[in-house]
Amino acid sequence: MSRRAFLARRLGWAVFVVWVVVTAAFLGLVAAPDHNLSILQYGLPADEARQVAEQYRERMNYDDPLWERYAHWMWELGTLQFGQSYVQQRPVNAILAPALKNTLAYLVPGVAAAGLLGVLGGLASSVWRGAAGRVADAFSHLGAAMPAFLLAEALAFLAAAEADLLVRWDPELGAFAGSNRLALATAAVVVATTLGATLTRYAAAEAAAVTGRPFVKLVRANGAPPRRIAAHVLRNAAPPLVSLFSIRVLAVLLLGVYLVETALGIPGFGEVTLTAIRDRDIAVVLAATLVTSLLGVVGTLIEDVVTAVVDPRTGTE
Repeated sequence: MSRRAFLARRLGWAVFVVWVVVTAAFLGLVAAPDHNLSILQYGLPADEARQVAEQYRERMNYDDPLWERYAHWMWELGTLQFGQSYVQQRPVNAILAPALKNTLAYLVPGVAAAGLLGVLGGLASSVWRGAAGRVADAFSHLGAAMPAFLLAEALAFLAAAEADLLVRWDPELGAFAGSNRLALATAAVVVATTLGATLTRYAAAEAAAVTGRPFVKLVRANGAPPRRIAAHVLRNAAPPLVSLFSIRVLAVLLLGVYLVETALGIPGFGEVTLTAIRDRDIAVVLAATLVTSLLGVVGTLIEDVVTAVVDPRTGTE
């Protein structure tokens, strides 16, 4: 099978998984009672509650045939329209869009720095060794052992104690102004440290396995410089590292953002989702669940594409 056929198959599988997730969410909504209607009816007399229910069902097209509702559901999701939050009285898009922007503002640089630290640390530990290797080993152990929320609190405390800086989100300021900019920078450091430490450990293990192979020993015996040896090692260790990297990034998205944003008060994707869960804001919770599922599928697809690029053997069996 060619790499093009392999990628086409993986793309088809990704589309199928997204369809399954979206369809399952639709069927779950159809089967479950609508809690938003309960919110609208709360405290009303029986006649008014019945009238509200009829108006609500008409507005939500609950009396339409199931296939029409399903087609409408798919169209809204395809155009990224997630409906209305009856708890906050705002469109769900207006709630999640700025939250995602705040999360990506620190997550993207944090993940990029973690990837760079992981690769360089793994090579330093297994190929270059010496003082650089010892520093990489210490970083991998200490960083992986430090919980994300505790590291965020520690950095905020040090900034306040040593530099008299407040690392806390101020809702009155813009995302990149005043203390908010410092909060985003702190969150990026936390992500880079915790994720980078884990990647360093696994990169070192994969690189060490490659370093022991005969072709690397031959390159080293021929007097190749450390940079060339590292390039050979990295090229052969890349496929498993790509898979690990995508898994760890998703783990950060699913867990790390909730802890970091709660610790620093950043109104990002994690904080908004937790608030929606506490407030029983079903529309926001469902949209956040779908976004997370879609990101997981897209992340897996990107992993397949990158693996096919860095490993010519992929899909050729």
